Amino acid sequence: MELRQLSHFVAVAEECHFTRAARRLHIAQSSLSASIQTLERELGAQLFVRDKRQVRLTDAGRALLVEARRALSTVTAAREAVAAVQGGLRGRVSVGLARAVDHGHLMAALARFHRAHPDVEVVICHDHSARLLDQVRDGRLDLALLLMPANRLAGSALANGTLGGDGLTVTPIRPERPVVACGPEHRFAQRNSVGLGELRAETLVEFPGSGNEFGGKVAFHADDVQTMLDVVAAGLAVAVLPRTTARGRTGVRFVELQGETPAWELMLAHPERSNAAAGALLAAVLASGDDAAKPIDRPVPPARQHLLLPVGAVR
Repeated sequence: MELRQLSHFVAVAEECHFTRAARRLHIAQSSLSASIQTLERELGAQLFVRDKRQVRLTDAGRALLVEARRALSTVTAAREAVAAVQGGLRGRVSVGLARAVDHGHLMAALARFHRAHPDVEVVICHDHSARLLDQVRDGRLDLALLLMPANRLAGSALANGTLGGDGLTVTPIRPERPVVACGPEHRFAQRNSVGLGELRAETLVEFPGSGNEFGGKVAFHADDVQTMLDVVAAGLAVAVLPRTTARGRTGVRFVELQGETPAWELMLAHPERSNAAAGALLAAVLASGDDAAKPIDRPVPPARQHLLLPVGAVR
């Protein structure tokens, strides 16, 4: 088994198409097909189900994909370690950001990292936390900033502030308190707080598949943060979002949520072993943790507590 064969296999698995994979690898499709067939003979297993419309992984293919990505990542890490010794980090780092999270401190860490390592290419993507976690687990992302229910931590063994297992490390950064976002004319807008039970009578807007944690009728789903906030600003619905995402948005108010509210935690997920470039970025992000823990908002004078800060983003 050769690294070249593993690279060919991963490309076909990710593209689900031999022609697109061959184009991505800059080789002839016939050469790619021959490489995959040779790999299947060496392993004694069929890796793909092929038909006229698509290419799908078999169970054996899915098992190999995890290990193939790890093997290729290890080789990349070895090359980057040598490059770092010879004169500066090079390579590529992929970062996932949850759509609900305030990314300010991460961007500050990225700025410091880029100044120190200008030859490292950083690829940033946005998705829901659960999908980002899967992408870190299977090697498609080097690290991800997630917003997840704090009860995921309950009953888990914390060692040095991290959760380990399955080749993955998840480091809690800070708790995130949920608040209610509403339009300026909404009945909540002039109040200091809202009880959890009051949300049951409200119309909500949420991300698709996020689950209704707070009661109420979910009448709107928006996969884009700005669209969700446009729905809120138009008075069509309210949203529940992390407190620290409140920045840079006019026409939306947020109000404290009282009661036994579900707790969220801001977390940083990364493989237990990272390549040199990803390891340097991870260190920069973790070093910004103290700044990340500082509250974004400022205390509001008692007489003006209804004049709340504008909202910036949601889960």
